[in-house]
Amino acid sequence: MPLTVRLAGYNIDADLLQETLDFLQSIEPRLSASSDADDIKSLLGSIAEKLHSSLSPEAFTPETLSAAYARISRDPKYVTDLRRAARGSISRARKSNDNIIFGLGHASVAEHACFNFDISGLSRLACEELQSHRLLSFTEKSQRYITLSSDYIVPPELAGSAWERRFHELIQMLFTEYEAVCRQLQLYHTKRWPTELTPDQQREIETCSKEDARYVLPLACSTQMGMTANARNVEHLACEFSDHPLQELRDLGKALRQSVSVLAPSLVKYTERGNYPRKNRTIMAESIGKPTRSGMSEPALNPMVQLLDATPNGEERVLSALAFSFGCEFRALSRLTAEQTERVWREMYRNMSEHDGPAREFELAEITFEAFISASCFAQLKRHRMLTLLPQPYFAENGFIIPPSIEEAGMRPRFTDTVNRSTENAALLTKDFPLLAPYLLTNAHRRRVLIQINARELYHFTRLRSDSHAQWEIRSLSDQMLIKAREIWPNLMALACGKDRFSETMQRWMRN
Repeated sequence: MPLTVRLAGYNIDADLLQETLDFLQSIEPRLSASSDADDIKSLLGSIAEKLHSSLSPEAFTPETLSAAYARISRDPKYVTDLRRAARGSISRARKSNDNIIFGLGHASVAEHACFNFDISGLSRLACEELQSHRLLSFTEKSQRYITLSSDYIVPPELAGSAWERRFHELIQMLFTEYEAVCRQLQLYHTKRWPTELTPDQQREIETCSKEDARYVLPLACSTQMGMTANARNVEHLACEFSDHPLQELRDLGKALRQSVSVLAPSLVKYTERGNYPRKNRTIMAESIGKPTRSGMSEPALNPMVQLLDATPNGEERVLSALAFSFGCEFRALSRLTAEQTERVWREMYRNMSEHDGPAREFELAEITFEAFISASCFAQLKRHRMLTLLPQPYFAENGFIIPPSIEEAGMRPRFTDTVNRSTENAALLTKDFPLLAPYLLTNAHRRRVLIQINARELYHFTRLRSDSHAQWEIRSLSDQMLIKAREIWPNLMALACGKDRFSETMQRWMRN
């Protein structure tokens, strides 16, 4: 499937929409009653007059909202009047946007315009780059719940090369193995049930099978998603991808720009950039030296997590911030006795539920991990965009993760052989097209990731990812991070856990 970017929706002034609906409802009886040519001609004349006077198609743009809100800080008129004025002259609204956003540099004005995009025909590899941008919203096709067909992306750079046919053959082999592994896992899970399966149990088996069979799928696998972004971030994406080394992402940036350029020309304007920062990073990489390899190429059954750094005296720092928020000196609580400090912690958590997050003061304690995880796990981790996530490139020799169910079902030799073939071909592709080699790697292949997260966000992360409903690998990652955080911050992390274990964790904490 070729890359397709379709503008699916955008925000429009609600008064304009209401006026349009009212007008359509007013002419509906006349449409039903019209029987002769004169009536129809008169009705068409009324429609044309209305379109010319107040329902101009040009007014159906989010630019009017940006223009109106930009005037709030300098115009005493009521905001409803400002919106009406912006709708009344689109050319003046666009000129105002251009002056305020690009002339004066108040780029936040463009954030009032929002767009929804249908994006399909994008590889999972390119998807990682797209979804690394924080201030966007995504809902993506799941490889965990959907049985996939042989739908994949061939990098445009391979067209006409000796590698093109070989690429197709390898990817098709991986999809064939995916189907075979999925069938074998379903048989394995079915045999483990002592009784006849209910429909819910059958669905659970199918989900578990797809969840682990996907580890042999390639990063060239095609995906689709819905994306919501404001105009400022659409411009940022187009600019960011304009000089990306992968043609697939350059095409994506161009498609995003074209999809909004006619509708909102005053909001998305500068979509190409110079040498900074990509060329700078290339030079820096050459100055730093060759990348170091992990030295861990053997397959593993679980992700690996190492604690690198944490805020010194993190618990004391959070309590000091709490004192400051209550109007005291920053370190006022450092003078409390151990008994008084324990009481503060207990009161802090009293009445908390599994749906509540801790106070903002928890953000002052930060912790940094290095994780060694599969591409499948990274696909989930990257969705937590409020943490700082710094992934290394994919290296074919980094080894891979074997799902425990594959091991238990006796399919390790077959799985290993399949992933090794992917590794060998990716290593060969590196010699001719080094940037394209990751397309041939699988979801099982590992990469090293630096994760910096504050205590408040770690609560949110573990609520979701340490829950029993979470996928097994990211649950293991979350549990390991939590164990290491609790070792240094026992009070701060006291109620961090999966949602399904919150009641038990709360009761244990209150008893101690």
